Amino acid sequence: MFRTALLPRLSLQRVVWRRTRQKYNVLRSGQSVEYSAVILRADWVLPVARDPIEQGEVVIQNGVIVDVRRRSGMRGGADVLDFGEAVILPGLVNVHTHLELTVLRGVVEDLPFFEWIRRLVELKGVLSESEWRDSALWGALEAAASGVTTIADTTDSGAAVYAMLQTGLRGRAYQEVFAVQPDQSAQKTLRELEDKLLWLHRATQGTLVEIGVAPHTLYTVRADVMTALHEYTREKGYPVCIHAAESRDEIALLHEGKGKFANMYSERGITWETPGKHPIDILHEQGWLDANTLLVHAVQTDSHHAELFAATGVAVAHCPQSNAKLYNGVAPLSLWLQQGVRVGLGTDSVVSNNTLDMFAEMRSALMLQRAVFGMDSCMTARKAVELATLGGARALGMAERIGTLEPGKQADLCVVSLNGAHTFPVYDPYAALVFSARASDVVMTMVAGKVVYRHGEYPLLREPVYHLRERLRLTVRRIRER
Repeated sequence: MFRTALLPRLSLQRVVWRRTRQKYNVLRSGQSVEYSAVILRADWVLPVARDPIEQGEVVIQNGVIVDVRRRSGMRGGADVLDFGEAVILPGLVNVHTHLELTVLRGVVEDLPFFEWIRRLVELKGVLSESEWRDSALWGALEAAASGVTTIADTTDSGAAVYAMLQTGLRGRAYQEVFAVQPDQSAQKTLRELEDKLLWLHRATQGTLVEIGVAPHTLYTVRADVMTALHEYTREKGYPVCIHAAESRDEIALLHEGKGKFANMYSERGITWETPGKHPIDILHEQGWLDANTLLVHAVQTDSHHAELFAATGVAVAHCPQSNAKLYNGVAPLSLWLQQGVRVGLGTDSVVSNNTLDMFAEMRSALMLQRAVFGMDSCMTARKAVELATLGGARALGMAERIGTLEPGKQADLCVVSLNGAHTFPVYDPYAALVFSARASDVVMTMVAGKVVYRHGEYPLLREPVYHLRERLRLTVRRIRER
């Protein structure tokens, strides 16, 4: 159930850099303060849309990028921050998470997909509303500290919205929908969904967080409810996210009416009508495959589906580490790229990953494709970084605002140190990021010109991090004692 306390409005703050102390001051809203101009410098700048700039700088004014260039002597009264042995790149775009599940990291291990998801459903019933909020907030802090500026989160509780607002991240929260029980009618489902969306809209009005709808999967939402949701989301203009073709168990249920899911539904007295088709083909027949939809996983797909994705304009969230950890396989990313499909990278939840480290995700995406497809994989370090930035922005329909460092775009960026023993020396900044760097190398993350993370600090967070950690310790203790 939703509560008004779940989604308090965040009083946004403004960040102004003071070069005399080489530190930022957080000025609370209500004061008449304009953003100062700031110049960020580093040994490398990766615009992504064009070649790397050695000894580069990014000029920011009022939260917007006004120039990306080689280091110059021009300052024009702007504050200057020189990060030295580092790379400045567009903020990372994580196109699939479940932030509210962060407190369950590591609690369900070494299980195949069906057993894993069944255990996860049991654990989800343990948490209270406040614990969902704390869990999601901890995940958002992890994301910000790892260079992520935009998150597309699938949320059951709605807590992801609270987390993104508290930390200052840009994002989209897809309200999750389940309707497999016979008493869960389409009318009841839509009524409950509208109630949740009402609170989400009130909480996010005038912020950087957008709202979408996520029918969970074809095997957890009945066909009649899927039809009603399709009509509703298209009429209201909501972006949509759907888990699809993730596991072999899903294929067995939908295509053959067999397997572990079929047995479970039979045991619970749930009537299941087998469509007798591949989930992607079912979604296509239902009208879901278009530019408004983000498909998550799509592991169990082939060249036919890659062509279908390209023809319909649907986007795909590729989660290589989650796919591999849950024994689901390696998705045919290379086929999608060859067809020009819009693809972004996602970590999925930390229950199936176990981190929100997009550097590890880039590395896994590249290496798994090379291992499976060899020289036909189309994967390079530069392509991996593109997928984690511009690719994600395109998948979410946000490429006009974010995803590259270009004049006129939002100042969403991160700064990654390259002075560690594991990253030095640097000949190719793309290779350094993908093959050597890790989330802990991020020294600053900025969203719309506001610093959301720098050197272990979260300027927009309204409570000490250790308070949040102590509350989560109590939750963990309670889960362990079950």
